[in-house]
Amino acid sequence: MKRILQLLPFYRHQPPISLPLRRFAMMAMQRPVDLVEIESQLKEKIKKDPEQVLSQLPTTISYLRKKRFLRRDASNLFVASIRAACSFDSELGLHFGHSMIQDMPDNRAIRTMVTYLNRLDRPEESLKLLDLCRPSAWKTEMSGLLNVRIHGPPPELESDSKSPWIFQIDKPIELTTNSKYIQYPMPINSNSVDGIRRSFDLVGTMGGNINEAPNSTLASFLFFDQDGDEIRGVEPGGLYRSKTVGWYSYLNHNSETGAFNIEFEPPNGTAKIVVGLRLWNTKKKMIINQDVDIRPSSIEEFNRDLQRFLVDVSQSEAEEIVFMFSGTTYVQELRANRPIRLTRDLLSRKTPVIFNYHRWRRTEDIPPYQGDLLLQVPIDITQKILGDIAKFNLGDKKKIFIVSYPHPIIPKILNRFRVNGWITIYDARDEWEEFEKVGQAKWYKTSNEKYIVHNVDHVTAVSWPLAKKLDAFNPSKPVDVVPNALSPHFLSTGYKWKGDKQTRIGYFGHLTDSWFDWDSLKEIAIKRPKYQFEIIGHSEPENLVVPENIHILGPKNHAEINEIAAKWAVAIIPFKMGPLADGVDPIKIYEYMALELPTVSFRMPQIDNYPSTITVENVEDFCAALDEFSNYRPRRGSLKAWLQSNRWEDRVDHFLNLSNQEKTLNFNQLGGLN
Repeated sequence: MKRILQLLPFYRHQPPISLPLRRFAMMAMQRPVDLVEIESQLKEKIKKDPEQVLSQLPTTISYLRKKRFLRRDASNLFVASIRAACSFDSELGLHFGHSMIQDMPDNRAIRTMVTYLNRLDRPEESLKLLDLCRPSAWKTEMSGLLNVRIHGPPPELESDSKSPWIFQIDKPIELTTNSKYIQYPMPINSNSVDGIRRSFDLVGTMGGNINEAPNSTLASFLFFDQDGDEIRGVEPGGLYRSKTVGWYSYLNHNSETGAFNIEFEPPNGTAKIVVGLRLWNTKKKMIINQDVDIRPSSIEEFNRDLQRFLVDVSQSEAEEIVFMFSGTTYVQELRANRPIRLTRDLLSRKTPVIFNYHRWRRTEDIPPYQGDLLLQVPIDITQKILGDIAKFNLGDKKKIFIVSYPHPIIPKILNRFRVNGWITIYDARDEWEEFEKVGQAKWYKTSNEKYIVHNVDHVTAVSWPLAKKLDAFNPSKPVDVVPNALSPHFLSTGYKWKGDKQTRIGYFGHLTDSWFDWDSLKEIAIKRPKYQFEIIGHSEPENLVVPENIHILGPKNHAEINEIAAKWAVAIIPFKMGPLADGVDPIKIYEYMALELPTVSFRMPQIDNYPSTITVENVEDFCAALDEFSNYRPRRGSLKAWLQSNRWEDRVDHFLNLSNQEKTLNFNQLGGLN
C-alpha cells in the first residue's frame, strides 16, 4: 500500500517520458526488479533506433531521479540502460554512461563501464571512474578487477648496457605480477626529424601460455634525459597513461607465434628508456624469450618512402597526383573492388597514387615501396601524418583527394587538404549506414558522413538510390551518379562461352550472410532440383548446410572464374532485399555480361534497366526467371557495345573532369580548420 501511494504522483502528473520508454520506467519500479529483463528488452529497442532511444533515456532517468522515492528506480534503469547499450555497441554505451555517471555514480554502472573499458584497453578512463565509487570497499574490489597496481618500486638501474639495440637477457624471463625492469640507452638521433617525432618498435616473442588473451601482459615505460632525470610532463606517443602504472602498453602478442610489437614515440631529449615487463590479468605461466629489440618502427620506414615518393612526384611529368583514401585491402587481384580498379586505371595513365588501405592487424607486412607510381600504406600509419602529406609542396601538380568511405578520421583532416589546394571528392561506393546495421561497419556515424558531404568539393555515388540519400544531406550540392564498370583485365584472352547444357547456375563474390540470402537460395535450389548452383567466393557462414545441388567452390582468381563460368547458363545475385542492396551497383554484373551470361537478381534498383538482367522480389519469380533465362542467350554485340561505354577508364575520366571544374573554398563552411 505504501508503494502504491508513493507512485500515485507518477501516474497523476503524466511524467514527460515518451510512451515507448514509459514501460521501462515502470519495469524499473517493480519489486523485485528484474534488471536482466529490462536490459534484454531495452537492447531490442536500441537495435531498432539507437539514436532516438539513447537520446530519450536521460530524460526518463533524470525525471525518476528528481523524485526522492524513485531514485533507486532511476539507478536501476540507468544500470540496465548502460548494460543494454554496451552489449549492442560498447562505444555507444560508454558514451551514454559517461554523459550521466557524474550525476548518478551507481557502483553497478561503474562496474559495467569498467568491464567494457578494460576490454578496450582504456584503464585511464577506468581509474577516473573508480574515484566515483562509494563506499571505498567497492573501489578496492574493482581496483582488483583491473589489477592496476605496480608491486614495488623499480630496482636500481645499471648505468651501462651491453648493446645499444638489444636488451641483453641472459636467459628467458618468467613474468610475474612484479615488473622485470630492463634499461635501454637511446641512439643520439632519437629525436624528431623534420618536425616528425621518431617512432620505435619494442619487439620480441614470448612463450608459455601464449594462447592467453593479448592483454594478459604489459610493458611500462620510463624515459630519462642525458642527466639521468626522468622526463615528466611530456606525453610519449602511442602509449596509455595510468596513475599507478605510468606510461604503458599491453604486449598484444600473436596467439600462435607469441610475437609482440609495441610502437611508441619517446619524448624529445630521451637518452635512456626503462621498460618494465609484467603479468597483468593472468596467473598462467608467461615467458619473455631472450632477445627483445627496440628498433625504428615501420612508420619510420614509411616516412622515408613517403618523402622520396613525393619528391619524385614533384619532379615528374605527371599532371596529377591522387590520394585514394580506401577502406579496402592493399591492391591485389582477388579483392579488386572499386578503389583498387580506379587506382589501376590511374597507374596505367602514369598518374601517381598514394593508396591508403585498411589492415586487420598491425603485424601485417606493408607492401614494399618499389619506386614506381604507387605508394601503399595502412591507415593506422598515415593518419598520424596526413597533415604533412596535405601541405607537401608538389609544385603545380593537380592534387586530388578521393575519400572512398566516411572513416572517422576524415572530418578531422579534410579541411587540411582543402586549404592546401587539394580537390576533395567523396565517392560513396556503398550504403555504409546499412552496413553498420548488419555489423560490417561499426565505425560508421551519420554525422561524419554528413560533415563530409557538406565539406568536400564534389560528391559522387555508385547508384541513384544512394545519390538520392546523399542529396538530402545537402540539397545545394548535387550528387553525380558514377556507377561501377568493367575491368579490361577480367576476361581471359580467347574466352568463349561453352554452356551447352543449360543446367548450371552460378555466382561469384562475397558470401557473408549479412547480405547474401542463403535461405532464399536454399529454397530456390529445392524448388528447382534440375539446376546445379555453383557458388564461388569467401566468408560463407560457419557450419553451412545446403541442398545437394548447391556447390560451394571457394575463392577463385579471374582465370579460374572464366573457366568455370563459361559453362553456366545463368548468373545470379541472391542478395537480401532492403536498403543495403538498394544502394548497390555490383561490379559482378558487369563481369557477368562480359562472360555473356544473363543475370537474375533480387530487387536492386540500380540494375533494373541493365541489359540481359531481370530483377525480382520473391523466390517464385526468381525461379520463373531462371527457367526463362536458362534457354536465353544475350546478343553478344549489344552486350559488348554497352560494356564499351562502361569501362573504368570512363569513370576515371569523370573524376578527373570533376577536378577540372572551378574549385570554391568557403571558409564559413569549413567548420574550423584542423
